[in-house]
Amino acid sequence: MKFSKCDMVFDTGASMTTLDTSIAIRTGYNLRDAENVIVSGVGDGAISAKRMVLRDFKLGGIAIGPVMVDVLDFPENGSVFALLGMNVIKEFDVIARFRDKRPAPDKRDATIYLDPLFDFSDIVSFDSFLPMHSRFGVWMCHSK
Repeated sequence: MKFSKCDMVFDTGASMTTLDTSIAIRTGYNLRDAENVIVSGVGDGAISAKRMVLRDFKLGGIAIGPVMVDVLDFPENGSVFALLGMNVIKEFDVIARFRDKRPAPDKRDATIYLDPLFDFSDIVSFDSFLPMHSRFGVWMCHSK
């Protein structure tokens, strides 16, 4: 398995962490064995994606263990190839510091600080990972 470093968009509107197909293939993942899913809420409708577990996910150089991701084809003319979604973000206290003290959606001028809400000695192995029950698995929001 090859490792690949990439910038990710911090996307609180994304339930799942999402990668472009080219990144998954470049790092050696076999998408033929991935689960076929329909991702809703993307732009105007729903699109097909592959759902799989990345064995050894690192965030800012820190290993956090296996992470479930959706893999799909991002627009060819875009500059975004990965989204950090709520299945990972929810496990951290988050602080965003903006250079000019207010959000600027058209500029990349924020620094995001992530403070883990979990014990690093309690990281689940890939072989023990359960998509619906493990940290960094499927994240669903249920209304009462």
